Amino acid sequence: MNTAEFLQISSYTVPDREALVQGDWRVTYMEAADRVNRLATALQSMGVGRGTAVAVMSLNSPAFVEAYYACATLGAVFVPLNYRAKQDELTYMINTAEAHVLFVGQRYLDLLAAIRPTLSTLKHLICFDGQPEGMQGYQALIAATEPEEIVADVDDKDPTILMYTSGTTAMPKGVLLSYLDFTAYVMNTVEPASPDAPEKCTLVSVPFFHIAGSTAMMSSIWGGRKVAILPQFEPEQWMKTVQDEKATHAFVVPTMLKRIMEHPKYSEYDLSSLELIAYGAAPMPFEVVRKAVEVFKCGLMNAYGQTESTSTLTYLGPEDHDITGLSAEALELKLKRLRSVGRPMDDVAVVIMGEQNEILEPGKEGEICVAGARVMSGYYKQEEATNDAIQDGWLHTGDVGYLDPDNYLFITGRKKDLIIRGGENISTGEIENALLAHEDVEDAAVIGVPDPDWGEVIKAILVLREGVSLTPDDVIQYTKSRLASYKAPAYVTFVDELPRNAMGKVLKTELRKVHGAPGNN
Repeated sequence: MNTAEFLQISSYTVPDREALVQGDWRVTYMEAADRVNRLATALQSMGVGRGTAVAVMSLNSPAFVEAYYACATLGAVFVPLNYRAKQDELTYMINTAEAHVLFVGQRYLDLLAAIRPTLSTLKHLICFDGQPEGMQGYQALIAATEPEEIVADVDDKDPTILMYTSGTTAMPKGVLLSYLDFTAYVMNTVEPASPDAPEKCTLVSVPFFHIAGSTAMMSSIWGGRKVAILPQFEPEQWMKTVQDEKATHAFVVPTMLKRIMEHPKYSEYDLSSLELIAYGAAPMPFEVVRKAVEVFKCGLMNAYGQTESTSTLTYLGPEDHDITGLSAEALELKLKRLRSVGRPMDDVAVVIMGEQNEILEPGKEGEICVAGARVMSGYYKQEEATNDAIQDGWLHTGDVGYLDPDNYLFITGRKKDLIIRGGENISTGEIENALLAHEDVEDAAVIGVPDPDWGEVIKAILVLREGVSLTPDDVIQYTKSRLASYKAPAYVTFVDELPRNAMGKVLKTELRKVHGAPGNN
């Protein structure tokens, strides 16, 4: 099934319902479908067709969503770019994808100008929110084009999105995601649009260049929901949008959830329309989710997944977050499970594998591996990386964890983040969770640093709460009181903030560059 049909079907089913909303931009499903047909016709005249790469470098907007559906209508490959990437990374992504057309927001025109001489495949530039010299204006292009009925003949396995993952020591890897990947995910998670069903609204504040943003614009359109779009996340604007648009569903990363709860104006906004807040994309400190259970009156869901698996693999549902009216024993179990990422979705298999790719029994720690219909076909033009990631049909996630006897998945760290101290494998996530439980610690990350005796030892990089102070010895002794002594940091460094990407994940590579030497620097 072509994902373009998500919009087509909803435009017939709920034509007058609002589809895309941002500020004064408000279009119904029928209007959105017409605009997408016009844009697809315009792109076709530029030579865009099945398999042609079309890139986007912009903040979130309704135009971003329309551009995707126009590309899907033609069978083109949509390439959403992380505008926070470095210039050489952007050049690499655009050239490797062989992008024929680039949509760009005015905010990034200077960045585009800086890399334009290095871009070898671009033939057309379209500005979303203006009409600079040498570019076509998005609104003018749509207005000047008469729509044609275009239905691209695509194969389920054709790529619809080429999504680049964040680079670490190398350039970003392009994940090829097919029409089947997205239709399998969407149809397993959301009911189709119905004129008889109550109107729903999804608030999207995560970037569309992230898998959580891309799946949101597909599942919400398939469900006939209003999609309220924030250009970027800002806590008060998020709350105001929930209130004004009566948002029922939202996805946030842990840092967003924390900023919302701690905002001084939190109590001033009416968030009662919310039915479900899903969170994920980065580890959720237990103390934050524990507070969220008390603060938010709607359902909460922890979703764990990867770009390579087309989003969610496991989920911890609203019932798992409900800790009211329980016996002491049941409460203890619920609180333990709040530290997990829940159980696998019905359409995927999740196992834990050892060093020889053997499947481990419950309780044993190893690499989290998954199989299912929506696992990526591979990394674009990177056969070796693909073969490393997908072995015998199993996607090796690189995450480390274990399954409990009831199939709840607990993540303990990243395989690349394992610290090997004197032959002992130590997961950084376990230590970070212990440090975050300290009342004076605001944020924490752990890395390994060289040591002549042990090979590697642990270094903790901490952000303290305002107005408090700790010494490295305080931290070391605290950790020893909660974990085995060999898991305690040998060194502790205090910083003002940790470097994070757009989705809240700590950039360990940046930490290693700055703090990778022994000592309390």
